[in-house]
Amino acid sequence: MILVTAATGHLGTATIDQLLSKNVPAGQIAGLVRDEKKAEGLAAKGISLRKGDYHDAASLQTAFQGIDTLVFISSGNIHDRVAQHRNVVDAAKAAGVKNIIYTSVLKASANLKFTAGIDHYHTENFLKESGIAYTSLRNTFYIEVLPGLLGGALQNGQWYYAAGNGKANFAARADMAEAIANVAIAPAAHANKIYEIAGNHSYTFHEIADVLSKVTGKTIQYIPVSLDALKEGMKQAGVPEAYIPMYAGIAEGISIGELDSNDNALEKLLQRKPITLEAYLPKVLGI
Repeated sequence: MILVTAATGHLGTATIDQLLSKNVPAGQIAGLVRDEKKAEGLAAKGISLRKGDYHDAASLQTAFQGIDTLVFISSGNIHDRVAQHRNVVDAAKAAGVKNIIYTSVLKASANLKFTAGIDHYHTENFLKESGIAYTSLRNTFYIEVLPGLLGGALQNGQWYYAAGNGKANFAARADMAEAIANVAIAPAAHANKIYEIAGNHSYTFHEIADVLSKVTGKTIQYIPVSLDALKEGMKQAGVPEAYIPMYAGIAEGISIGELDSNDNALEKLLQRKPITLEAYLPKVLGI
């Protein structure tokens, strides 16, 4: 039995759909949900629902009973996320889960400028210490995230951001979901391995602006700004102050290469080339 956590989220739902498309019987798939009413679509596909919350260790241990392979999608709630993830790993061990497939972050370490990513470093250590066979898929940022970094660039043609000349690698969520499904189907082949999951090409933001110009038919110019200027711009735009350091950390991380990768692990797991930025951006932008 395969259980996918965060089953009603974008990545969780896509992973379940990929498992079904690969002829895994619906009766062999479960989804961890907090609200069963929001999971009616999954239930309609024959997916069994297990109720649980990362903050509630007891609920997780109950939900994980009879599960062989746990697809552990990292929490979207960054408040106290390390403790949430510890609960998941401890519950999986107590329930006798045999394999954990975890969605980490590219180049996970204790020194990331993208500070929210440090939680993944700690979670990987929990997995190693657990004694459970694990696979860590260190995902780069989704292409779907890119519009959130553009500000008003699509409207006024000027893209102000503090990535300097650093390169970044983006990949499609759909490709990541398929890679997760492929690992979940044959977890023993990937036991105790770490994969850096990224597209096949890294781009400077000047190059991304060129891609945007091509797919939108508008001239988009990337204009590098300082980190302080980016923070001030976010403040003026009404971004809550508690989130500004994290968003600034993304920019700083990109500027020093934290999202730059030429690893082809995603291609190997998919057994095909990943979707390119040029091909996928029109779908993301709705054009």
